[in-house]
Amino acid sequence: MGSRGLSPAGEWEACGDRFYEKHELYTMAWSDIKLDQMRVACARYGGPIAMVRDDRKLVVVSGGITKPVVRIFTAAGQTLAAFMWDHGRIAGMGWTNEEDLLIVEDGGEVHMYSMHGQKLPRSFSLGSEAAAERITECVIYGDGLVALTGAHRLWTVSNLEEPRPQRLALSGLTEPPHCFAVIEPRHTLSGCVEVLVAAGDSVILVDADAANDAGVPNGPITKLSVAPNGQFVAAFTGDGKLVVWTADFGKFLSEFATQSDTPPEQVAWCGTDSVVLYWEDILLLVGPYGDWVKYSLEEPAVLVTECDGVRLVSDTTHELLRRVPDCLADVYRVGSTAPGALLYDARELFDAQNARADEGLRAIVSSLPEAVATCVDAAQAELDEERQCALMKAACYGRAFCAADAFPRDRIVTVCRQLRILNALRAPGIGLPLTAAQAEALTLPVVVSRLINARRHLLALRIATLLGMGPEKVLVHWACTKVSAAADVPDAALRDAITARLAGCPGARYATVAAHAQAIGRKGLAALLLEHETCAAEQVPLLLGLGEEERALGAALDSGDADLVYLVLFRMQRTLPLQQFLAVLAARPAARSLFAAYCSQTEPELLEQINMATGVYEGVAAMRVRDALAASAKISRARATADGLARPADAAAAEVVRLLDRASDLYAQTKEHGFQARAAAEWARLRRLQAELEAETGNAAFLGLSLADTLRQCVRLGNHRAAARVRTDFKISDRRFWWLKMKTLAAAKDWEGLEALVREKKSPIGIEPFIAAAKQHGAPDATVSRIIARLPDGKRKAEEYAAAGLLQEAAECAARARDSDMLGKLQDMVGTVSPLGVAVAQLKERLQPGGR
Repeated sequence: MGSRGLSPAGEWEACGDRFYEKHELYTMAWSDIKLDQMRVACARYGGPIAMVRDDRKLVVVSGGITKPVVRIFTAAGQTLAAFMWDHGRIAGMGWTNEEDLLIVEDGGEVHMYSMHGQKLPRSFSLGSEAAAERITECVIYGDGLVALTGAHRLWTVSNLEEPRPQRLALSGLTEPPHCFAVIEPRHTLSGCVEVLVAAGDSVILVDADAANDAGVPNGPITKLSVAPNGQFVAAFTGDGKLVVWTADFGKFLSEFATQSDTPPEQVAWCGTDSVVLYWEDILLLVGPYGDWVKYSLEEPAVLVTECDGVRLVSDTTHELLRRVPDCLADVYRVGSTAPGALLYDARELFDAQNARADEGLRAIVSSLPEAVATCVDAAQAELDEERQCALMKAACYGRAFCAADAFPRDRIVTVCRQLRILNALRAPGIGLPLTAAQAEALTLPVVVSRLINARRHLLALRIATLLGMGPEKVLVHWACTKVSAAADVPDAALRDAITARLAGCPGARYATVAAHAQAIGRKGLAALLLEHETCAAEQVPLLLGLGEEERALGAALDSGDADLVYLVLFRMQRTLPLQQFLAVLAARPAARSLFAAYCSQTEPELLEQINMATGVYEGVAAMRVRDALAASAKISRARATADGLARPADAAAAEVVRLLDRASDLYAQTKEHGFQARAAAEWARLRRLQAELEAETGNAAFLGLSLADTLRQCVRLGNHRAAARVRTDFKISDRRFWWLKMKTLAAAKDWEGLEALVREKKSPIGIEPFIAAAKQHGAPDATVSRIIARLPDGKRKAEEYAAAGLLQEAAECAARARDSDMLGKLQDMVGTVSPLGVAVAQLKERLQPGGR
């Protein structure tokens, strides 16, 4: 391998066939920090660091402040926040997945803080039983916690969003366990948290339902650590051995004798294939096959397990200990002849203008795509920016000589973009030392969210833009932060500053910023911001919260969303005096219509008030008509149950008339409803007449009938005087009256009455309808004949006789009318040999010219 001034291989440590490197991430920016005197909680994925004076140790306190102070730093040691701890003794603290700080008191109270030291309103308690037993130790993981009490019981909370303390099935311990470790729910088959408890000479697997002895023969165990993937467990035994099993203790994997009788202060996994043990000044890394590397430490350190290594936080430095990725080892390992290493050498020769660069390329021409891929992967895994640049140059150099489809061009662009992001995150001013593997596990959208929470809005915006993500989330959070920080800025000026920034982002929700402004007491600013919100579903509830009911109603109506309109109207109904509420409805017809539709189903009394107050008299009239219909139907049902014999109570019948009169009066107050007014008045008049007819006849057969049916009933009962009264009172035309009377008489088979009606005077409807009705209802031939005889036209009379089967009469009429055609038809009907046929023939001959 050629000369490499930038090669890091000299700093690597070999552990079996693998290499490990300890890379310094930061020189810590804090000062006067002694980690051995502190209780420290470090968030994973390069998150913030929280610390407080450890009250379990004797520490000299200087100055006048005796209460503990919780201090929060970035991973680079820059101060984020500090606040006084004025609660009980701390039993444990740690960070959640959202990078909120969780602090657990020994009394069971759990407090949550943001990384900026702000108390969050999500505090809760582990319960009175846990408080009585006191918390002695606590482990906090991504979305939950496990607490050990003085009575040797375990309590867990598996969801911090909805905390529900649950006691695990650990019982019967007579002395405190040596240690315990947590397997997170995302790594268990049951999906529930599991706890490994080292007690006595055994390890107990505990969950909510059972506590089972793992059957470990190596006890007692003094330290336990679960791998970041949840698949392995490392344990330090009382006789100084490091033992590794699978997480269910079903398979023994390795054992390493440390030659130390003193348990290490910390045991942590370095990725998922090696374990780190920390004593006061020694760091021992044990590989998967019993190989080991020892590092000497000059300062106390805190170990933080990551998916690809372990971070070492000390008083002055922050380092990453990790296994060297295979791609980096292929390129930088001394004497490597891998294609990636040869390509890297060729690029160095090319930069030195050495002709041997061409020979180097020719030597790997068949494996050039593999070499390019190795250099790209190595650049992605590399933490040093100068070496990243050298590796990417080598990759681009080799890519230029590859076939077009041999290596995807966008892979180099993607990695360059990712390296720009990771280098920006690792900068001391940001303090987020993510490796490529950690960024992949965390995902870049989550990284953007963490930058937003850390108030690194500019970097978050640039990364979101680079990744093609929408800037809405970043800008809205920036606006909320600005509102909180600008307490002295006038509302209008602050509104202008926010809208100027958010104007170019159509998806930004002003409602979110307005809600934040309202929450911190700046209602005027919230109202101004809501003027720019385009989503009515978010705007309207906030306007209601600000007491802007009129604006909220206008916005809801403009949106066309009936549910939003109802939301505002119900709120106004509860909060406004009735008269003021009615005035609002009167001014907004669309709102009045919607509310009226609701009230018609649920509150008819209120609907009447609304209609009267808003001058919608036709609405009240319609209600009275509906009431009249309901009352009439009730009377009809009561009569039906009494077999039609009972007459309704006078009061009930009178109530129907009163309702109809009231409806008529209300309809009459509007010009557009004259027809409805007349119809209601006539209906009331008909009801009165029907009541009188029932009283006169003693027959409960009129009330509830229509006008036509009332007239028919009078005819059916033979009360022609009453029928004439109905006709007169309601101005029924002669044609309609005769039609109704004729049809009723025919249906009742009152042939005498029908003939009397025909004879009464000249029929306004003619004689033919009488003939048709008589034949339809089976009148006797004599009746039909007498009715046909009333026809004035002889020819027509003959046709009707023939149609009725009265052939003799038809022949006589045809003869008198001298209708030879009709006689011919009759002759065809009866035949020429029948007596009638002979008579018809004779009559026909007489009508011929020259006949006698």
